[in-house]
Amino acid sequence: MLDRAVDRLMSLSEGDRGVLDVVACGRQAVPRLRALLFQREPSGLFQPRCRVVEALALLGAYDVLIEFFVADRTIADPVERAGEDAVLNATARALHDVADETIISRLLSLAETRRLAGPIEVLGALRRVEALPCLVAALADDVARPAAEDAIRQFGHDAAPALIAASTERTPQDGSESESSRRRRRAALALLMEIGDPVATSRQQRSEWINDYDAQIAVEGCRVALRSGDPVERQVAIRRLIDLLPTAPWHVQRDIEERLVEHAADARPLVRDRARAAAPAEGDFSAKADAQRRLNRIAHRLES
Repeated sequence: MLDRAVDRLMSLSEGDRGVLDVVACGRQAVPRLRALLFQREPSGLFQPRCRVVEALALLGAYDVLIEFFVADRTIADPVERAGEDAVLNATARALHDVADETIISRLLSLAETRRLAGPIEVLGALRRVEALPCLVAALADDVARPAAEDAIRQFGHDAAPALIAASTERTPQDGSESESSRRRRRAALALLMEIGDPVATSRQQRSEWINDYDAQIAVEGCRVALRSGDPVERQVAIRRLIDLLPTAPWHVQRDIEERLVEHAADARPLVRDRARAAAPAEGDFSAKADAQRRLNRIAHRLES
């Protein structure tokens, strides 16, 4: 019976039913499951071993899951390592309710060095303050970012200082900032607005964001200033948004338009003044002409 249950568990077509069959065999299945969990899979196929994790959790064999989770399994091959990472993610999630300091240490290590989604999710759910630096660092990673954003949201206002620091720190610091550093700063600033704590920022910080050479960061900085700044600072932000229109990517131009409409009372006089310029020639599709057309459309929206 156990042999048939394990075969079904490892099947790509019947694996989900196999989990129930193996669990029905009781604790006698644990040694077989442990062997399968620790078995290396050069193909990178991870679904069967993730189901092994599920079965072990249902059987309450957390000692086996902990043993696997804290083991140092160095795998050089990138295909095999991708599969191993998926199994580690599943194991981290399965250990959520029994996480002790040993597991927390391992979660922090995996979140920092390999930026795995499972450990990141668990650290966010547990709201471990010491995890914030590695969670914020994971914002630079395209794969880990959604999990890191969700994890940081769990901290609420407590995450504000780390997000402010992350949104101002450029790496490397020699003037040639990497794209991953920009991604981290963009995500950190957007999260800061989302958790609703821009008042924690200083006028100098807002000024740095508004004048950032990255258009997306500059737009987010203007959002902060429009929400938290005084009337003079809000006018500076409106002027900067308008100036960004000709050079910003199209998706950032869309954000600029929405910000100006959102803050119509502050934006209306400046937009109206800039929109008085002569309309672009019909065949002129330059960036400057497109920006003028968009500004004219914004002016119309503000007046309607």
